[in-house]
Amino acid sequence: MHIKILDVKNIQDEIKVKFETSIGTGAGTWNGELPTLGDCTDIEIDIDDNFDWGKNIITSNKDTCMIAIENNLFRFVAQVISYEDDGCLTIKLGDSIIFLDVDNVPSAIEGWIEGKAKSIRLYPTNL
Repeated sequence: MHIKILDVKNIQDEIKVKFETSIGTGAGTWNGELPTLGDCTDIEIDIDDNFDWGKNIITSNKDTCMIAIENNLFRFVAQVISYEDDGCLTIKLGDSIIFLDVDNVPSAIEGWIEGKAKSIRLYPTNL
């Protein structure tokens, strides 16, 4: 995913960044060398949270990818690619493919989902 760095803070030995993309604005923990304010770079997003269907992830009636920060949570709308019986939900968020571990998913999940996560990790790909 291509992002522009809007803000950089070092909080308790973690680099926190606010960023914008073509699908919205987000914030997360940066894993790599300290980015520069205004930098444009490609990243991989890791949404590492405990997802439980019906609580912090649901079916969406929206059909466009988006990200936002709401009430200090990373909110996203993404397209479902596949779901495996082991709880792995594969989604497409913008141009990124992301794997989520989700409990209690309905057996026939398809279309679009909305989720809320406490935190995300960003990994620069140096592409």
